[in-house]
Amino acid sequence: MKKILFYAVLFFGIAESTLASTTKPTYQEEMYILGAISGEGLACKSQKYHKFELLARALVVSKAANTEMENEGLYQFSEGKVNAFVAVREKGFADCGTILEQFDNQKIFNSVLYSDGRIKMYDGKLITPRKPYDASKLYVKDREAFIKMDELYKKSLDKAQKNAQNAKKVPLKDARYDAFAQQFSN
Repeated sequence: MKKILFYAVLFFGIAESTLASTTKPTYQEEMYILGAISGEGLACKSQKYHKFELLARALVVSKAANTEMENEGLYQFSEGKVNAFVAVREKGFADCGTILEQFDNQKIFNSVLYSDGRIKMYDGKLITPRKPYDASKLYVKDREAFIKMDELYKKSLDKAQKNAQNAKKVPLKDARYDAFAQQFSN
């Protein structure tokens, strides 16, 4: 959890001096980090979650050099989002106060998304997608997003527990023990 927050701080320029001294993340790493930040915001029910989700999805699409890269970015984004949501949930949402404070004060919220998919970042940098698209169709606000994610988590947890109960029991054998087993079997 703290690792994700650390990356969030680096990614959004809150600690710009630190960012200058680190290597730049790859596109896939950047998308995973975006997803992880989104997952934390969703888990802690941030009021700014939907705005972040829209901007993050626009970054996924706009920064991709081709369709294959975009699909990989979407996968990484989703994986980061789920992993972060699960991590926050498994801790009983205990860190939500800190997460919300950091999430809601990110510089990304000072970015502007234009209808053709261009993004003017908080630092003035303009990100232009490889082809214009309708940015309003990237994300539709879902008031039930937390409930859906939580239900999905519970279903997958139940499935994993059932699979563990129904799994074939495999006897554990120690190769060192097998050599001496017959001496003690009488």
